[in-house]
Amino acid sequence: MKNFKRSLTALAAVAALSFAGGANATLTNWWIDSDGAAGAGAATQVSDYLDLNGQAFIHITSAVPTPLAPNYTFNEAGIFNTVLADGFTLLPSALHSNFTASGSGNINTAKVIFDAGGVLTVFNAANTAIGTFSLIVGDGQLLTGTVLPNGTFSLIFEATSLAAGYFFDSAMNDLSLTVADGLTFGFATTNAIDQTDAQVSAAAKSALKTVYDNGFGTNITVVDDNVTNLLVSNNGQFRLSVPEPASMALVGLGLTGLAALRRRKAA
Repeated sequence: MKNFKRSLTALAAVAALSFAGGANATLTNWWIDSDGAAGAGAATQVSDYLDLNGQAFIHITSAVPTPLAPNYTFNEAGIFNTVLADGFTLLPSALHSNFTASGSGNINTAKVIFDAGGVLTVFNAANTAIGTFSLIVGDGQLLTGTVLPNGTFSLIFEATSLAAGYFFDSAMNDLSLTVADGLTFGFATTNAIDQTDAQVSAAAKSALKTVYDNGFGTNITVVDDNVTNLLVSNNGQFRLSVPEPASMALVGLGLTGLAALRRRKAA
């Protein structure tokens, strides 16, 4: 059976979407103070998005799917790094994030669905959590008849906590004060690349194992055997938005469309 490499990552979200009524555009010209208000580095203005790159480990938790038994379930753990804004502006201090989520797929319909409740945690360079986000909805397409990725995957998270002094809107209002208003964090894959076990360092696999074990309460061996254990390299972008709850489905459509456009441009 071929690899399952789908993936989350590549944070690209809610592009400058303009929904009916104009109330749900993404945040533009917002600010990230990557080392916090008390740090030495200045805040960085983000015109559109923050870049992200990293790796994910996917473990198929059911029987390997076949055309006659096409359904499967999976757990995923990812680690992603952010050092640039808008593709070219270097942050004074790098950020990194951990991700865990579960989901299911069907190789005949080529559809992957993520379960609500996955968790994304963003850390500063001192490894202090500065933001926690809960997965609301996520899905993607596979190459029909396989578990190989095809096209884009979009995930939408809602902020559950933000540390003060890191995330700001265009007027430098601290976004930690708006968590209760439904601040969302959107992702869409723009590039997911299969990796063999030999291509991933022992240190990277050890870090992924820690995230996976902590997220799923297990003791797993992180390898890529192209059957039930898979490794993926990812890159992309993420954006922030404050949509109304009823607009969430539209946001997901916008994410997928945005990532598809980026893939066509890159081709």
